[in-house]
Amino acid sequence: MTVGNTARIAQMVQDRTGADSYEIVPLADYPSDYQETTEVAQEELDADARPEIRDPLPDVSGYDTVFVGAPIWWGEYPMVVRTFLDAVDLNGKTVIPFTTHEGSGLGNTQQQLEAQYPQATVLDGLAVRGSQAADAQPDVDAWLEGLGL
Repeated sequence: MTVGNTARIAQMVQDRTGADSYEIVPLADYPSDYQETTEVAQEELDADARPEIRDPLPDVSGYDTVFVGAPIWWGEYPMVVRTFLDAVDLNGKTVIPFTTHEGSGLGNTQQQLEAQYPQATVLDGLAVRGSQAADAQPDVDAWLEGLGL
């Protein structure tokens, strides 16, 4: 897959809203094999790891609204996303999660964001089954309209 499921949804959100985009890319690549990737991801989760991010973090201070999109692994953000969330301050902002998954929905993302940023307004997120991401534009549009965006 040349474009991941979450990247597809992020592009749809960006096209619709005109938002800027930042991709959270781990310094160390995950294996190309799905099973191996899940094993590495499980090890990171078990260790409460914070994998390094490849590119410099964006300055989010000038944004009022921040979308946080990620795949969901075992009901959780990938730990590299937790690295990002630990490094930026989204308090005082409107934070909007979206996820791709194969059964976990939004997982614990809303609760994670509300707990980590108690002074943020966390809006209802969107969960898209990864296998349906390519055809999710109507769902993305309806969700954004429902949020007033």
